Amino acid sequence: MALKTLSAALLMGLGVAAAQPLPVLRIEPVTGGSIFYVKNGASQPVTAFLIELVNYPGSYYALWQDEAAASLIAPGAEKRIPVTNMTVGAVPDYVKLQAALFADGSSAGTPEKVTQLVERRRTILGTTRELISRIEKAPAKAALTADLKQWADSLQPARRANPAAQATINQNAARSTINDAVTWLDSHRPEDTIAHLRAIERALAASKPAL
Repeated sequence: MALKTLSAALLMGLGVAAAQPLPVLRIEPVTGGSIFYVKNGASQPVTAFLIELVNYPGSYYALWQDEAAASLIAPGAEKRIPVTNMTVGAVPDYVKLQAALFADGSSAGTPEKVTQLVERRRTILGTTRELISRIEKAPAKAALTADLKQWADSLQPARRANPAAQATINQNAARSTINDAVTWLDSHRPEDTIAHLRAIERALAASKPAL
């Protein structure tokens, strides 16, 4: 299905997708990086959003934040996000908050970017479920860690892959999810890691719009 068709189908499913305003973004340049401030002016908590460097010659940057399995940005609240990228602080006019998802399943922003947020979240859910399955079946922790690292390495996007393409977005999200699990596993027992991942799985599975 073409991206525009998929976007339209998703937005029809959201029903009240256009009801919420986009969060307000402001950027502060600092030594060695930048700070994003994202303020939620909607009546619903923000559960995910995308910030992109748009149409800036020779450079691309994207910050994906999905709070479905973590803390939400409550109505009226502002989230402070330090990043090491200095370009976004130097050229704030090129930096846009492109799309956002809200706790009730509504959305705001560019339809194609809303689709990307939903599809990325679906990938994280699928990856989390596969992680649980692999950990449950693993004979030993050392072998498990090696297997997960190999899996993450296999998801490295091609060198010239379009960073804004859905396939690349999904690969990066899956790889990050696996690497986070490996980091957790380094200091926890496999059974504790499974419990941690199941909590994430439940939050993602219960998130809106439905996955």
